[in-house]
Amino acid sequence: MALCLHHAVQDDHDKISAAICRFRALTRGGDYAYSADIAHFMAALPLPEPSTSRWLTSEADVPSAWRGLVQARQDHLRVST
Repeated sequence: MALCLHHAVQDDHDKISAAICRFRALTRGGDYAYSADIAHFMAALPLPEPSTSRWLTSEADVPSAWRGLVQARQDHLRVST
C-alpha cells in the first residue's frame, strides 16, 4: 500500500499500474481485496470492475477521500521545495 501511495504521489502511471497489478494478484483470494480498490482511488484510476467492498461512508466519498490524501501530500511536497 505504501508503494502504491508513493507512486501515486509521484504521479508515475507505469509504476502505479504495475503495483496495482501486483496488489490485485496478492488479494485475489478475497482477503484485503479492498486494498487494490484504494490503490486505484489514490491514483485516480477507474476500477476495472465494480467494487465488492462495503465502505463505511458513501461509495462516492471513498475515492475522493483517498485521492485527497495523495493531493495533500503532493501539495505539501511542492511547498517544501
